[in-house]
Amino acid sequence: MKRITRYNQYKNDFFNKLGVSWRKGSVILDVGCGEGTDAEIFLREYGLVWRGTDIYRHNAMGRFRSRFTLGSIYALPYKSDAFDYVFVHDVLHHIDERRQRTDKHKEGLRELRRVCKPGGSVVIVEGNRYNPLFYPHMVRMRGHDHFIQSYFMKLVRTVFSEDTISFRFFEAHLYPSAFLPLFKIYEFIMEHLMPRAFCAYNAAIITKKNTE
Repeated sequence: MKRITRYNQYKNDFFNKLGVSWRKGSVILDVGCGEGTDAEIFLREYGLVWRGTDIYRHNAMGRFRSRFTLGSIYALPYKSDAFDYVFVHDVLHHIDERRQRTDKHKEGLRELRRVCKPGGSVVIVEGNRYNPLFYPHMVRMRGHDHFIQSYFMKLVRTVFSEDTISFRFFEAHLYPSAFLPLFKIYEFIMEHLMPRAFCAYNAAIITKKNTE
C-alpha cells in the first residue's frame, strides 16, 4: 500500500502540475531514464510508447528489455526527427557535472531537439537550486548542483530560439503521508504567494518548429 500511495502522490503532484497533454500512442524518448520511475507512469497512465536511454544500464532496466538503449545526451543513438516527445527530468545539472560549462549544457539540449519530430515536444524539468526544501537537502547535503531559474530559462531560450516555449514553475515533493495536509498548505504558499524563482521545479515545454 505504501508504494501505491507514493506512486499516486508523485503522479498527481508532478505530472498533473506539469500539465502536458500527452497523446496516447505517441512515442516518447526518456533521456537519462535511470531506473525507469517515469516510464511506469508514461506506460500505465498515458498509454505512450516508451523508449529510454541512459549512460548506465540500471538493474531495473531488465523489465523494459528492448525499450532501453545505452547512450549519452551528447550523442543520442537515434535518427533525427524520430520521437513525438523527448523528455528529460532532473538530468541537465548532472551532465558535465564537475565543470558545469554552458557550452556542454547547450550541446545536450541541441541533441534533444535533433531527435524530436517537427511539431513534437521537448519537455525539460529541472529542480530549482534555491527552493527552500531542495537547497538544504539536495544542494547542500547531497551535492546536486541545481540550476538557478534565470539560468535555466536563458539556456532554453538560447537553444530553442526558433521554437515555441512555455515555462511552468511548481512544487512537487514526496511527503510523509501523515503530514501531507500541512505540506499542501506549504505548496499553496510557494506557488501563489512567493516569487516563482523559489518554486521547486522549473519546466519548459517546447514545441519544435514544424518545417512543413
